[in-house]
Amino acid sequence: MTRAIVSGTSLGLCRRVTTTTSTHQLATAQCRRIAVASMPCGRTSAMATSTSRSVSTRLLSTVALQRHHPQSQLSPRLMTTTATRTFSTSPSSLSSNTDTTDNDGSLHRYTHLSTPSDIASAHFDLSHIPPSEHAQILHDFILVPEYLTPEEHDMMVKGATLKLKRALGKQVRYEDGHFDGVITRYRECSAGDWSSPFSTTPSPSSDPSSNKEKKERTTPREMMDAIKSDFFPSTWTWVSPHILELEAGQGGIKPHVDHLDASGSVVAGLCLGSSAVMELIHQDDPQKWFRVLLPKRCFYFQRDSVRYSYKHGIPIEPEDHQFRGTVVPKEKRISVMLRNALDPSLHSSQPSTMY
Repeated sequence: MTRAIVSGTSLGLCRRVTTTTSTHQLATAQCRRIAVASMPCGRTSAMATSTSRSVSTRLLSTVALQRHHPQSQLSPRLMTTTATRTFSTSPSSLSSNTDTTDNDGSLHRYTHLSTPSDIASAHFDLSHIPPSEHAQILHDFILVPEYLTPEEHDMMVKGATLKLKRALGKQVRYEDGHFDGVITRYRECSAGDWSSPFSTTPSPSSDPSSNKEKKERTTPREMMDAIKSDFFPSTWTWVSPHILELEAGQGGIKPHVDHLDASGSVVAGLCLGSSAVMELIHQDDPQKWFRVLLPKRCFYFQRDSVRYSYKHGIPIEPEDHQFRGTVVPKEKRISVMLRNALDPSLHSSQPSTMY
């Protein structure tokens, strides 16, 4: 396996492959001004994380279970922990949606989500990550296999394909390379009409999670609203969804970190059409890297330490698209990406200019 060219997820905001930069340098306002002024896209940044928490691992799997058994409800006890998690990052202006109001419990639920161990054992290769850091990785990279039903998956593929054709034309070819050199053999567009900039507020309940089965998911817009309601604080605001299609065989994404000034602490996606292998490489220590097998119909998101400290991409060469030594066929894949806004005022500006 050629480590120089492998990579890990589908994204579409301003991206850029960058050289290693120290955390201290990026923590200064002066360096950030220089970076923004000199490049149209984002520069990677290693972010510091301080964490103290006890993680509930059953909550996440119950979210997926409830999609197929709507009569079930999440128990409030699944959202309890014995310690309070704190997260800090530098520079402080990178913090997004800092409203700590949690009247509906959505912030508490989001804070204590973690990928369960059974899902991790099947879909994560953490063999190059120190065992002491596994819990942090699984807290900051959330994977929900089969989040979409087969019918919902087909609805999303149809909607994304139609959106791409309307935006780009029926006969538009795959682009050989993105303007920043990160993506190869791709098509992409924004889907602003698929989503409100604001999260859907769950209706009042003693257990906010129990309202999930009431969410309709028959259109792309309803799906975006359901995702926000299922996983994220209701006070957050959002950048317009982004659709990225990678060509079978040669479509891929080089390792990068999403533009720090274009979106907040979460990069989320739906995996449509085929499975994909995502590789994430630590910016300051390239010997620390891991891979995630993203199955078709899954929902996933990276946040906090993974979002800021790890470059991610999808291997470009078919022979490098491997998980635990097995090549995963590179079929045509569509990802629908969601990113929270760095600041509520950003969404009202011009999100389409961030591509």
